[in-house]
Amino acid sequence: MSPSARILPFPTPTGSAWLSPTQAKLEAVDYLAAPFDERSEEERERCLGSPDILMWIVSVLRESRDLTPAAVLKDSHDIYQWISRPNCELGLFDERDYFLGELALIAGGVSRQLGRREEAFLWLDRAEAGFRHTMNPAPGLANVAYARIALRFEMGRYQDVLELTPSLEASFTKLRMNVEAVKCRLLLAMTLKQTGDHEKAITLLSGLHQKACLTGNNFLRAKILAEVGDLYQFEGRLDFAMQALKEAVSLLDHESPSAVQADLQLVVGGVLQAQGRLNEACDAFRTSQRTYLALEMRAQVTYLHLVIAETLLSLGREREAEWEILSALPQIDEMKMAPEAIAAVALLRESVRRRRTDSAALQNLRSHLQSDK
Repeated sequence: MSPSARILPFPTPTGSAWLSPTQAKLEAVDYLAAPFDERSEEERERCLGSPDILMWIVSVLRESRDLTPAAVLKDSHDIYQWISRPNCELGLFDERDYFLGELALIAGGVSRQLGRREEAFLWLDRAEAGFRHTMNPAPGLANVAYARIALRFEMGRYQDVLELTPSLEASFTKLRMNVEAVKCRLLLAMTLKQTGDHEKAITLLSGLHQKACLTGNNFLRAKILAEVGDLYQFEGRLDFAMQALKEAVSLLDHESPSAVQADLQLVVGGVLQAQGRLNEACDAFRTSQRTYLALEMRAQVTYLHLVIAETLLSLGREREAEWEILSALPQIDEMKMAPEAIAAVALLRESVRRRRTDSAALQNLRSHLQSDK
């Protein structure tokens, strides 16, 4: 026998008795539905100490990321802290490390959605630490790599994304993680859009929403179609853009308000604006903003104040535009922005004070926020 070989002792099971999948799911839903401050230590021990229930809790949190990101972050943090206690025993083998990795990965994703990038990086480091100690770390580590590349995209580091994404897509394909591979393709197309290679991006996304692995995944299919619509808008092919967006809207007609719906309405507003339908565009932007506000995605809410202000200026409604700008400025002041963006804020604030809104300063600041949100 190889000197490196060893016999693993079979551990004693911990946690609650075995539950059927249906029972475990009901317990998980009930646990997450309970008011956060009313969950007793006994309930935590019973639900979080059971791998069966905890697996469903993680599943529900993952599915809720686009619907209630702030609540998901709070729950993920709380459960992570409970499991990470030194005396917490969970499952038979690597369950504790696996759940720590999954919860940290979820928390990192919603932190990014909520504009908390430093928190997101820390959560992804925690996720990597958890997955490294599992018996099959490759899928979890690949998901962490994707989340880090997505953060690079939001920070405007497009060359990094263009270099790293194809390799990661190949890794997902080898692991038969087909949905994740589609997400890589979408992220690559979004990056190409930002770098001006619109035709290549459209080619990458052509028919992507129809892949079999996305059956039932309306959020991702709608997101792909929204990007297709946005790309057609940039190319001036507005009829094709609206066709893609209408299909995306139909996928989400019966879904709860989500970040994907807010993103979609933002793109719809852009196409309507390009068509000269400014009042309808303004309505679409406000619908998008209300959804972002409900999801506590403040950076996007602030950005839309400026988008709406620009639209109102085009309609000759200067006083209403000023109110939008004034609503945005307090949040902008709290952001860490580059010196040139700060200069644009100062110019815009002064122009509003003089009741002569500087449209160039407004557009300049909106561009900075668009790359930073």
